[in-house]
Amino acid sequence: MRHVIIIATLTFCTCNAGAEEVSLGSAGKITGSIVSVGEENQITLKSPLSPDPLVFEGEQFESIVFDKNADFKSTAANMLYLDNADVLPVSLGNLDDQTLSFETSWAGNLQVKRAHVDSLHFGTSDNRVIYQGPNDKEWDLGKTWKYDNALVSMGYGAATRKFEKLPDRYIIGFNAQWTGNVGIKMVFASSSVNMNESTDCYFLQFNNGGLELKRQSTHGAKFTTLAAFNDFTPEQLDSSEIDVEIRIDSTNRQMQLAVNGKQLRSNIIDPEETGPVPTGTVISFICTSGQEDKHTIKNIRLTTWGSSTTEARSEKRTDTKQDVLFDLESNRSSGVLKSITPGKEPQILFENPHDPSPRPIPASKVGIIYFSGDKEQAAKSPYIIKLQDVGLLHVDSFRIADGIVSAKHPLLGELHIACPLVAEIIHQK
Repeated sequence: MRHVIIIATLTFCTCNAGAEEVSLGSAGKITGSIVSVGEENQITLKSPLSPDPLVFEGEQFESIVFDKNADFKSTAANMLYLDNADVLPVSLGNLDDQTLSFETSWAGNLQVKRAHVDSLHFGTSDNRVIYQGPNDKEWDLGKTWKYDNALVSMGYGAATRKFEKLPDRYIIGFNAQWTGNVGIKMVFASSSVNMNESTDCYFLQFNNGGLELKRQSTHGAKFTTLAAFNDFTPEQLDSSEIDVEIRIDSTNRQMQLAVNGKQLRSNIIDPEETGPVPTGTVISFICTSGQEDKHTIKNIRLTTWGSSTTEARSEKRTDTKQDVLFDLESNRSSGVLKSITPGKEPQILFENPHDPSPRPIPASKVGIIYFSGDKEQAAKSPYIIKLQDVGLLHVDSFRIADGIVSAKHPLLGELHIACPLVAEIIHQK
């Protein structure tokens, strides 16, 4: 069997804007660029070694490998698994008793018969870096902080920065070191850069009395302790340093706290009684000890928190005769998935024998849904299209022209995918 590999330079207008390497197995390699792939997978390639385009018959090639698009990252909130082994990054649309509709960044709006759905995974988008620093002249240091390849305190006061926008789910991390007594407070989700102003926010403080996460509120009690670790004190540490990571899920009023790589608490709840969830974008570091004490804040990082469902999505199917839903805590419900209603927060209506009149569940509280039915093994499609970053489709045929991969899918119909969104096309023989 002879083997052809075609590597295409990615642009958003063509598949043949640069040099490709075509491998003919034992026959060697040739450099060129794709002109087209026809109905019978006849590959036309331009090469500097020939004044005329070279043509390879479809049966010669084993795969077409496109340049990796390092800048492309899937932001799809869901991963859809079909009974033909497709794995599709999607955003939920509508589900009724017959059809699931969904949106994609790679082929527009699509739909599939419910009977062909194996499972639907939630919260699948990867974490994306929002900020990493600190860097010089990024923070308002006032008179009590300075920049020395880090934020360095010189006395009581705050170093503050207002970020343009933060998502509903994000992660804050930082490293703090100190000499003398430790007294550090990190305020986040605040709407004010003035530390003396009363505002809704959260803050984490660490001193000789221990570690504490609090909610500051303009409604009811001004301060509410959300998590306290009185036995986590500086004396318990091997060095005068901590690395902190806080995960914030504003939609569900939940947080997670980890210090020095160890999770201290995984389910910190901001109760409804404290009022609306703080959604400000101001972050501040405050020195709360004396002028003779020095604090150094470095490796500040902000990322999106794309996946609250990792553990729940590892749960395996337990029943094929009923639909099975696992929530974020890996609690299982067996019954009937009645509908999915699209929106900013899609709503899942799931009926089980213990709750015949269920209320809709926000998609952000769901980990995975397995669809009922014993799935028959689908007929083998001759080609696999792998998408950039994540996802793959099994298709019956494909062609390439004008920078577009057009494919015939056995369940989704005709698909049109821009070449820059395709990672590889594999010929299964």
